[in-house]
Amino acid sequence: MHDSQVLNRIFMLSERMIVFDGLDDVFEHIVKTAVALTHAEAATIRIFDMDSGNIEIVKGFGVTEGFLSQPPIRIGEGITGRVVQTGKPFYSPEISIEPACKNAELAQLEGIRSIICVPMKTRESAIGSISVYRKTNEPFEQHEMLILSIFAAEAVQAVEKARLLQELHKQATYDPLTGLYNKRAFMQKLTAEMDRSIRNNQPLSLLFLDLDHFKKFNDQHGHLMGDKMIHDFTSILKQHCRKIDIVGRFGGDEFVICAPQTDYEGAKTLANKLLETVRGQRFLSSKLDQYFQTTSSIGVAVSYPNEPMVIEELLERADKALYESKHKGRDCYSIAPQTPVSKAIISQD
Repeated sequence: MHDSQVLNRIFMLSERMIVFDGLDDVFEHIVKTAVALTHAEAATIRIFDMDSGNIEIVKGFGVTEGFLSQPPIRIGEGITGRVVQTGKPFYSPEISIEPACKNAELAQLEGIRSIICVPMKTRESAIGSISVYRKTNEPFEQHEMLILSIFAAEAVQAVEKARLLQELHKQATYDPLTGLYNKRAFMQKLTAEMDRSIRNNQPLSLLFLDLDHFKKFNDQHGHLMGDKMIHDFTSILKQHCRKIDIVGRFGGDEFVICAPQTDYEGAKTLANKLLETVRGQRFLSSKLDQYFQTTSSIGVAVSYPNEPMVIEELLERADKALYESKHKGRDCYSIAPQTPVSKAIISQD
């Protein structure tokens, strides 16, 4: 195959990576294409993980699970670590005798003989590497390392685009401070849960919550401490909610919980747990070695299968129940009855 044909094939394959959904699909396409371009028998892609600070295998082709499960490596460690650190490709016709190889025994078990490892470089630095392997006696040729390097430059762009799309999706779904669903995403989840509760003939509870006197705290101690209080309050919600519960932030200190398969008694139990935990929480303040204690208010509405509500009605009832808790003096919950919202609201004794 002529050089121009190879380049056309690389660019054609690179364009296809843009249409894949998610990073995993992009990674799979990269390893399979790397094998095809270099006539290799196997390939792996390793990516630097920002949280752990290590380089980890994220996808492989033509190798066993045992090879893929090898522990992550540090920057500068082994062949891959050096390639990522220096940004320079590496080639060895006989990996078993290569002193830089950190996992020579694993390579021997796979029957791997020769390797090409090239960096995946952005403008700033390498984010990982692509390695291709041969198990036959026929070593790689120099032009195949060049081909793989060209492809890696295209592949890293696809990875960066997939990461950007992933981050944009995350921003469109989750509140950045708390990691909870934002209002838009929560409403979508609530709609699905309401439909499910009707189909399964099960109750569903909705809890509106906020922190008492939060604005006053924010004004006195600053927005940073206010954000810290919101963060710690979020931890309380996560601690007491089940996996099937859906928790969202509507803005400021206003939160909402959708509790599927939960009737009046279940909502009452959850509300009491949350009130008690917030009451005993010591929130960090702007004053050195001093903590701030506060309370919360909760409004609850329950949709029963024999009289299901539309979402707007459920939200309105929970919101009015929260207002009632504030009117009663805060640090309590109120539950809206199954009667019209304008009528009495059940308050905590």
